[in-house]
Amino acid sequence: MSFLDYFITPDGLQELDPDSVEKKAKEEDTVVVDVRTRSEYSGGHIANSKHIPLGSVKDHMSQLSKDQKYILICATGHRSRAAGAIFLKNGYVNVSHLKGGMGSWKRSGKNIEK
Repeated sequence: MSFLDYFITPDGLQELDPDSVEKKAKEEDTVVVDVRTRSEYSGGHIANSKHIPLGSVKDHMSQLSKDQKYILICATGHRSRAAGAIFLKNGYVNVSHLKGGMGSWKRSGKNIEK
């Protein structure tokens, strides 16, 4: 992973706003993956999200089906963008992320689970 993966949206990574994430997260074949640290996740996260810190995303690839859709979440959108690059480089095709991260989620007034 390069430093630029945090700032450049890779080809194939869809950027979603909070309303789109909320809608798509309810779809049966969609998994929301929060790539923040354990303490960030414990401080509040999107309901039913799976916690996989960015540093261990590669280690979890074998446990994640390529047939599912993934929505990646972090605090600001940078780490989820980097995680998206990892997913795409490993052959996942239905990958998106929350543009602006949990900051945009909170600003939109969406529910947070602790």
